[in-house]
Amino acid sequence: MLFLSAQESSIQDSSEFQNEIPVNQNGSGYVETSNRLPLLLKDVKVLLTDAIIADSQGDTLEVLYNLDRIYELLSEADQLGEKTAEDEEEFERFESALLNVVTQRLFTLEINTGSIVAVDSRQSIEELMVPMEVEMGASKFIVVDDRDGHIPLVRNKSVDQFISYFQNKGRRQFEIWLDRYYQYGPMLIKILNEYELPEELAYLAMIESGLNPKAYSKAKAAGMWQFMYSTGKKYGLQRNWYIDERRDPEKATHAAAKFLLDLYKEFDHWYLALAAYNSGPGRIHRASRLHQTSDFWQLHSLPRETRNYIPYYLAAAIMCSDPESYGFKIPKTKPHKYEFVEIKQSADLAVLASSAGISLKTLKIYNPELRQSATPDEVKYQLKIPLDKKDQFVSNFNSIPADQRFAPQYVAHKVKRGESLWTISKKYRVSIHDLAAVNKIRNRHRLSIGQKLTIPVRRSNSGTLLSSRSGPSGHKKILYKVKRGDTLGHIAEDYNTLARSIRRWNKLEYGQHIFPGQKLTIWVKEDMGQLVSNNKKASDKIVHIVKRGDTIGHIAESYRLSSRKIMSWNNIKSKQHIYPGQKLTLWVKNNNSSSQKSKKGKKVTYTVKRGDTIGHIADDYNTSVENIRSSNSMKRGSYIKPGQKLAIWIGSSNSSLSKSSDNLKIYYTVKRGDTLSKIAENHSVRIASIMKWNKLNKSNTIFTGQKLAIWIKQG
Repeated sequence: MLFLSAQESSIQDSSEFQNEIPVNQNGSGYVETSNRLPLLLKDVKVLLTDAIIADSQGDTLEVLYNLDRIYELLSEADQLGEKTAEDEEEFERFESALLNVVTQRLFTLEINTGSIVAVDSRQSIEELMVPMEVEMGASKFIVVDDRDGHIPLVRNKSVDQFISYFQNKGRRQFEIWLDRYYQYGPMLIKILNEYELPEELAYLAMIESGLNPKAYSKAKAAGMWQFMYSTGKKYGLQRNWYIDERRDPEKATHAAAKFLLDLYKEFDHWYLALAAYNSGPGRIHRASRLHQTSDFWQLHSLPRETRNYIPYYLAAAIMCSDPESYGFKIPKTKPHKYEFVEIKQSADLAVLASSAGISLKTLKIYNPELRQSATPDEVKYQLKIPLDKKDQFVSNFNSIPADQRFAPQYVAHKVKRGESLWTISKKYRVSIHDLAAVNKIRNRHRLSIGQKLTIPVRRSNSGTLLSSRSGPSGHKKILYKVKRGDTLGHIAEDYNTLARSIRRWNKLEYGQHIFPGQKLTIWVKEDMGQLVSNNKKASDKIVHIVKRGDTIGHIAESYRLSSRKIMSWNNIKSKQHIYPGQKLTLWVKNNNSSSQKSKKGKKVTYTVKRGDTIGHIADDYNTSVENIRSSNSMKRGSYIKPGQKLAIWIGSSNSSLSKSSDNLKIYYTVKRGDTLSKIAENHSVRIASIMKWNKLNKSNTIFTGQKLAIWIKQG
């Protein structure tokens, strides 16, 4: 163990270190050293020795504790002043030994729950070693471009890592960015030249948003340049109900140019200015004071995101300046060009798109700052449309009647007792911010009863107002009072609509429960009332006598009904039980209207089997003996024989035992202990009929849970 020997030697010679290091005695009695690196190395070597001992004893927590202390001490090395050549050599030797020990010799980090910690530990030490190499000497990098008036483009290990990422795992992402750069790049460079700023700043928008005008971050930064609301407002970017200028590529680039110019004047170094764009000027100033340097590569106390920000930017800038050298094809995307038309009043975007001869989607791509489906009200708006479309637009738009060009975007609301901006905003599905801005309300907590508010209302793509007061066209509004046992799914089924629509009409969140007595707004088709009454007429009333083992669920399943409806028809509460012999009223749909399409109904051919009689066959097919004899020209008293073919008309209008008029089909779920004999007896039918209806052979057995179709007489 050469490393441990060196460690023991350093511990034994600690007195020599003390003698070699010059000390200063101040008035307070404290000793100050001019070079504390040897003492720091001594401490970390002791901690590393403790970590190795703990590792041999299998004490993973102790190993991690000592490694954390080592990392903390090493991160303080930049504050120890100038270092001699011997100190630097000793420090580099310790770095190499530390990396070897952590990656190769600490075995407890590899077992059980320590595996994840081991990976993190290795990543931490590897990341720590990179800045150490830079910190111990002058910053080392390869200069790619250092022209006057441009941002220096350099390469080092961190930059090369991002270049490798974009060439491999992030290739598809970078191809999209490159395509957008050739679309928006000329416009960005033109604006940057107006402010005499380096053209390379255009790549900053690439790493901020991927050059996506509608990008929106979790921190609520928006647009191509990812402006926060406060910063955007400071540099002239407006945000209101209609527009968010942070999403306007041209206006946001002007604001970004002003912001970057101010940052450069403040720091006089582009790397620091770009880092401040990411994390704020205050943090960069604090890091510069802490490290006593303006070299970005030496500011190791900055957050990881900011430390990676400049290498990330440099990688994108270097690759975009010469894509082919890095394995990317130059896109054939055309530059983003447009012309302006002035819109004097609030106009519907669908009308504007039609006038320009383009789709609504294309118009929104050219005007990403628009938040609504209309242009702003009370101000003139410069609408962007594709080149060579202006004459067509003006001609078409002026030919449209004025009442069809401009549509109102507001509804009036009179404040009632107990209402607040919050309740009103929820009612109309608008934000409190927009509601206060449109009505110029400063104190959001003070509303007066009877006060009239202007409510901005969103529009659908078709131009219709989306208000909580209006519903789909061709529908009428009804109020439904929730009953015990109701669910949104059942209510939606009853009114032929969707549960999500009921949620939207009543502003119900997913997972929010409804309760008995609650009133729900439901929009139903205008002929729904007639349809409901027709459905009632199209249902047959039957009385079901409860048998032993029956449950409401089983009965509902047998008759293809919902349990909730059976409970409602019979005034049964949720916890109330049913009992054998109890009579339940059921309304079951019939098919009279659809089954009488022809007078004869449907023809089937039946092959007579041994033991069959005309009476049994008539019973099985729910028809009469007379109908079978008539259909097959058989005289009264004539016999049938096995193998004989009989024509049988089922569902005929003159059949006294047709399924649709006299009998009702139910589905019976087999229970434990059931037999065909018992089931046939309970339903007053023959065993042979049940077997016929369900295509059962004598060798077939029934099983628990099996569903059997049974035709029973109504009433």
